[in-house]
Amino acid sequence: MKKLTLPLFAVLCVGVLAFGGTVRSTSAIAPAAGSSASGHGTILLTDSNGKTVRRQFSFSAKQMNNGTVQGNAVIHNPSFDPKYDAQINITCLQVVGNRASFGGTVRKSSDPAFNDEFDSAFFTVYDNGEPGKGVDTISSVFFDNVVGPQTCQLIGPNDFLQMPIEAGNVQVRP
Repeated sequence: MKKLTLPLFAVLCVGVLAFGGTVRSTSAIAPAAGSSASGHGTILLTDSNGKTVRRQFSFSAKQMNNGTVQGNAVIHNPSFDPKYDAQINITCLQVVGNRASFGGTVRKSSDPAFNDEFDSAFFTVYDNGEPGKGVDTISSVFFDNVVGPQTCQLIGPNDFLQMPIEAGNVQVRP
């Protein structure tokens, strides 16, 4: 399941570039200094045995005054067999209204294949109000070894399927 989403995202990114998609300059799409997003929570998923398990996440990223992005994310996903954990250094942040898209590099994971094969990780969240439970959303994390983290600037509002969080809160600050 992990590897099926990888080529799709790479093809999407290459397709946008190859077939005349409008690519805006980095300065036009970079979030304003001070833009940030943070959150934590739980999503209910079904594991390979049909049991309901809790995917947990936390993340924080901020656009710095010099234009760089600093942040990190931690994901725990017991729906995979074996259970999967990852730590991601976030270096790309796109904030549009209540949506934040992230790109980063896999710093550490419980799956050696991810440590050796996949350089980039991407995900998107929506801050849909308070309280976050049941209204804020997060996508799956997509891993790639073709495009770099800065590709998060090309993620659109409908590119990643969103799931409502069962517990927690997401905060997006333009």
